[in-house]
Amino acid sequence: MKTFKTFVTIAILAFSCTSFAWISKESTGKEFTFKYKLSGQSLEIKKAAGSYEEAYEMAAQQCFNFYKGAGKVSEDRGLDIIDVCANPRS
Repeated sequence: MKTFKTFVTIAILAFSCTSFAWISKESTGKEFTFKYKLSGQSLEIKKAAGSYEEAYEMAAQQCFNFYKGAGKVSEDRGLDIIDVCANPRS
């Protein structure tokens, strides 16, 4: 009888763990488009995500990396980039 209870307990725990894995899967969701413009240079980024906020964060990071480039930037230029990337145009 004890082995049967152990087997049932293990089966329930195994099923619970797999059901959590099923719940955590998300679809890519909707595609969002963000447009940026800085110093005459335009950038359009399309991101597929489950929510606008998630797509916005990914696009803002990509925008910052694009305008920043490979080297260091001045504080003023960095603040301009942050301002542009935090406020995409429609």
